[in-house]
Amino acid sequence: MKLESFSGTAGLRFDSDLKSFDKLISFYLNAPQRVAATGKKVIAKGPLSPVDFIYAANAVAYDIATNESMVQSVFNGRTDLRPEAAAAGMSPDFSPWSLAMLGATLTGKALLPVDAYSTASSNLDDQITKSFQVMAQAGSSPLHFWEIPFYNPEAETFALTYLKKELQQLFDWLALYTGNKVTEGDLRRSIHLGNLLRQDMAEINTYLAMPKVPIAALEYYLVQMMMGDYAQDPEGLHTHYRNLIDELRIRAGKEETAPGISSSPVRVYLMGDESQELCIFNSIENYGGVMVGCDFRLPLYYDVIDEAKSPLDSLAQWIWRMPCNMPSAKRVRSELDLISKQRPDAVMISSVVGSRYISGAERMFRDVIKEELGVPVLSIETTFPNENAEKVDYQIQAFLETIG
Repeated sequence: MKLESFSGTAGLRFDSDLKSFDKLISFYLNAPQRVAATGKKVIAKGPLSPVDFIYAANAVAYDIATNESMVQSVFNGRTDLRPEAAAAGMSPDFSPWSLAMLGATLTGKALLPVDAYSTASSNLDDQITKSFQVMAQAGSSPLHFWEIPFYNPEAETFALTYLKKELQQLFDWLALYTGNKVTEGDLRRSIHLGNLLRQDMAEINTYLAMPKVPIAALEYYLVQMMMGDYAQDPEGLHTHYRNLIDELRIRAGKEETAPGISSSPVRVYLMGDESQELCIFNSIENYGGVMVGCDFRLPLYYDVIDEAKSPLDSLAQWIWRMPCNMPSAKRVRSELDLISKQRPDAVMISSVVGSRYISGAERMFRDVIKEELGVPVLSIETTFPNENAEKVDYQIQAFLETIG
């Protein structure tokens, strides 16, 4: 199944020579059939909420906001999801990710039937929390929120003790609604599978750090997005990631760049909010740039989880240190080393209308990036697909031509 066959991707440029990507996308899009065949319970979760314990309970994690939005709003070009959400009483000021998710779910048009909802309820996205309450109530589905203490090194002992209790309660809730108790062995195996994927993403990023980048921006964006729920199949996703890495290795050995990348591109790192406006990734390359990384799903693979220690202790430590759980200033500074490894010439900060993830911190992000990395910064804002594509395309063109 190729993305070019979807109405919402008309006019986008894909790398038709990257065969492993076509197979990866087909794997991603075929998830509803694969999940139905397993008979496992489906647990909906937020985009940056970890999933290791869901798979440890022999259930399937579903990043519902990302999947419903990308497949229905973006790939299928559905424009009716926002008014459907508003008609159900939801605020039209929510982000397009939340509105598309709500519109699909509340009208019974979701891609996957959800058995229960559970996500981290603090320091991430409060729109997800409110939306989950509405969707769970509408479907008479079980709902469980768990809390991550805000990152503060001075409160580490208290925070980790509290978080481990939260996780244990989550395990008990999962056992109740999946029928599967989370044992230490189950958690250890699930963490190992997750670490394989984290290592895969870290390896893929090394190819973006090369002088000749072998994967285009749009393909990379879609690849990293799948870390939200491991495409409902951690082992299967790892196999597809390895196939992609093998193909990138061959290109890198021949010093080949992906199609559409100029011979001397401006190296762009993208951070902030994920966008439904996929044309911006083509635009970066159209005007002489190349994307060398993004931090959208970085909190899910910023480091591996220690497998030598108690799995509960290691998981709690890793969750507490997720960049998205840090104060804004600490979050951006924690990413600087990883960003600098990609050797960017410029940084773009993406925000989405209605999102609160970057809101209020964008100016600080710009100042820290300019001060620490010494590169120019462009801020862009998008909403639903094709609503302000021309404006953002023009901004990217002017920005890159100024640098080039």
